[in-house]
Amino acid sequence: MHEVAVMTEVFEIINENIKIYNLKKIDQILLKIGEFTCVEEHALRFSFEVISKGTICENAKLIIQKVKASAYCDNCGETFYICYTNKLCPKCNQFSSNIITGYELLLEKIEGE
Repeated sequence: MHEVAVMTEVFEIINENIKIYNLKKIDQILLKIGEFTCVEEHALRFSFEVISKGTICENAKLIIQKVKASAYCDNCGETFYICYTNKLCPKCNQFSSNIITGYELLLEKIEGE
């Protein structure tokens, strides 16, 4: 279950920001997660609940924004959504290995006071 490791890394970044900005309470955490990361949302939320217990993040709202996978066609310049099994450009039918979204795993925003 790599979601625990992911959330542990997220909390390291959060803790750095708590120190830098002298935060006393975290209200909201926004994560952007690409569909090709294979991160399971339920397991990530469970990890967040466990790791946040007894911290200033305990009652924070965890928002997970999913990012659809997309590619850019070098042949015709089209940007299009893809899936694991189909990376063909719908405009020119050429295979694209130029994946531009879908692998994100970003701590986008921390809100607190």
